[in-house]
Amino acid sequence: MTRKSAMTASGGLKLSVAALALALSAGSVAAQAGGGSNVLRIAWPWDPSTMDAQMHRQRYTQIVSHAMRDKLMYQEPPGLALVPLLATSVTQIDETSYDVHLREGVLFHNGDEMTAEDVAFTFERLWDPATESPRARMGNMGNIDRVEVIDRYTVRWHTKIPFGPPASAILGFHFSGQEILHKATYENLTIEQARTHPPVGVGAFRYVEWLPEQRMVVEAFEDYWQGPPTIDGVIWRTIPEEATRVAELLAGSVDMIHPVTPDFVDQLRGAGMKLEIVAGTNMRMLMMNVREGSPFHDPEVRRAMNMAIDKQGIVDFLYAGLGVVATQVPGDGQEGHIEGYSPFSFDPEAARPVLSQVTQPIEIFTQGVWQLPAEVIAEQLRGYGMNVTTVVLDDATFNQVNESGNFDLLWAGAGYGSGDFTGAYYNNHFECVRLETDRVRTGFCNEELDGKMAAIRTEADAETRQALLDEVIQELTEVHMPWVPVFNAAEVWAMQPYVNGFRGSSAGQYFNLHRVSLDR
Repeated sequence: MTRKSAMTASGGLKLSVAALALALSAGSVAAQAGGGSNVLRIAWPWDPSTMDAQMHRQRYTQIVSHAMRDKLMYQEPPGLALVPLLATSVTQIDETSYDVHLREGVLFHNGDEMTAEDVAFTFERLWDPATESPRARMGNMGNIDRVEVIDRYTVRWHTKIPFGPPASAILGFHFSGQEILHKATYENLTIEQARTHPPVGVGAFRYVEWLPEQRMVVEAFEDYWQGPPTIDGVIWRTIPEEATRVAELLAGSVDMIHPVTPDFVDQLRGAGMKLEIVAGTNMRMLMMNVREGSPFHDPEVRRAMNMAIDKQGIVDFLYAGLGVVATQVPGDGQEGHIEGYSPFSFDPEAARPVLSQVTQPIEIFTQGVWQLPAEVIAEQLRGYGMNVTTVVLDDATFNQVNESGNFDLLWAGAGYGSGDFTGAYYNNHFECVRLETDRVRTGFCNEELDGKMAAIRTEADAETRQALLDEVIQELTEVHMPWVPVFNAAEVWAMQPYVNGFRGSSAGQYFNLHRVSLDR
């Protein structure tokens, strides 16, 4: 018996060797955190909430997930346009059937080839009510009937309604929002086990270590289908304070930091650091609790709030112009954004008579990285006689408060990295069905508006569809007003001069880490 067959014949020995290899990898990559190595060290304020690619709605968790698992399609930096990744093409069979053709020869980290079975399982698990995935209705997934394995490299999507030609159908499928899982691994894990289980993916990097609130470590996967990464691995360090992240970069303890606010841009440039600046797709807005019992249940109060905040002043003085004032619910460059549409101007005199009557104590909940703009907004609202204070929450508590809707005001963000409005964005923030999965948020729900959105999703005529979408945008922005849209900040990364090949994504993603080199 050969050494290889002996190892295969003994499941226990095979498991032990795998565990030993993982432990050695952890020591090898983590040991390079001190500098002078070929491991990219990134400092950021976040920590992934889970290792399960289907049990979150956070951008930073998806960044880590994508490093280890690829998607069917992705948005090539710096823009939002979809390009094939694990899918090579999509063919329309009839009005409600689409064949997705997969790349051949793609290997998982354990050596198994990715097949149609893995892809079908990924989406079946996603949509299974027992999973209770917060990602299950992204895109237009609510109108997908099922997936069917046609052959080893073809999966057929069956939809409940026509999705249109493949170019528009792929937006509804939301292929850029879901990493592919290894069926043999995840079909044997409970949801709780999957939260911390080492991911098995087909991405450029494989799991080494996750120490919550400390660091996330991955190493290069030499058999990656696009070729082995240039770097040996990546270490994300969780450092909540931006000043500390900047100090670590200047001291050479890390190679890259993100996000960077305008307060530190000049200092970093002066120190010779490279900056990557990309127009962002994360709108910052003030979410208002519109449910009965809240002062913001009154639409006139919400209307006054939309006239009360000096958005341009925030962009100019807090962000040194590295941002765009938001005037409507969809962000700049997003589907549905109406060019030139700005129903509310900054009008303190119009806002004052209404807001001065709101006298009960009100808290604005925010995260540490966004504390400064939240404080400025609170001060502006106090200028109208409102009793407003700011409360900074840790990320986990903030996410829980956001989902439960247990707030007066929430200084939050809405990412639209996919570029779509009619799918994940509308569903996540406005569609009534989200309440069934405890995504309360502002508490806003309007079934008539949902009906119009359903009509938009099935409308084949482009002109009619656009007219309906304009109507929905205008109703949300100036009739229902669950938000005060404030601005879109730029995405800014700072890095050492020797870091080459990184391209920032307008969605704040790190899609091309496998192409980064450290040319010390």
